[in-house]
Amino acid sequence: MDKHTQQVIALAGIAQAAFLVDQLTQHGLAAQDKLSTSLESLFVTNPNSTLEVYGGVKKLQLGLQVLEEIFVTKDNSLKSPELMRYLISMVYLEARLNKQQGMLQKIAKGIAGSELENKNSNMHLAENPDIINQLARLYQQTISTLSFRIQIAGKPQYLKNTAISNTIRATLLAGIRSAVLWQQLGGRRWHFLIKRRKISHDIKRLLKENSKP
Repeated sequence: MDKHTQQVIALAGIAQAAFLVDQLTQHGLAAQDKLSTSLESLFVTNPNSTLEVYGGVKKLQLGLQVLEEIFVTKDNSLKSPELMRYLISMVYLEARLNKQQGMLQKIAKGIAGSELENKNSNMHLAENPDIINQLARLYQQTISTLSFRIQIAGKPQYLKNTAISNTIRATLLAGIRSAVLWQQLGGRRWHFLIKRRKISHDIKRLLKENSKP
């Protein structure tokens, strides 16, 4: 798999996390399997391939569909203004975080501690409040202290719910992890304009391959 395709896969990871955050803020829930894919990517710290981070392309179907609306069809059935803002903000935060080596080490250490507890649990990750709370606390202690913060918009009854707000923070952390991977693979913000045609081509190809039985 060429590097550009791997970039699109990581970008789909960001898009999927952004969509899930939007769903949580607007509806108070999100698809558990999609949520688990995002959260579990945090614990794949030494992958042999980009696909290993997410468990395969099929698990990023949602993220690829969101990217399709952004880059290809211009449809708005999945995409929303808030979703776009979350996606762009996570990419921007990654660039800020990349300059904070001490914070990166603290995040890595916090994830490693949560991973040990996760391995000892038989619960589905998206349904494990202890791990989600740990990830949310890690987000608050690190990324939330940066001068730029993602402003979350949604329905007050969901934003005031501790369990939902913690899931949102954990999902944002997962999205930023995908942004880190995207950057490590050579992804840059200016690619959204300069390489739009190539990105669109890879999105369509991955979705087509993903539809095969």
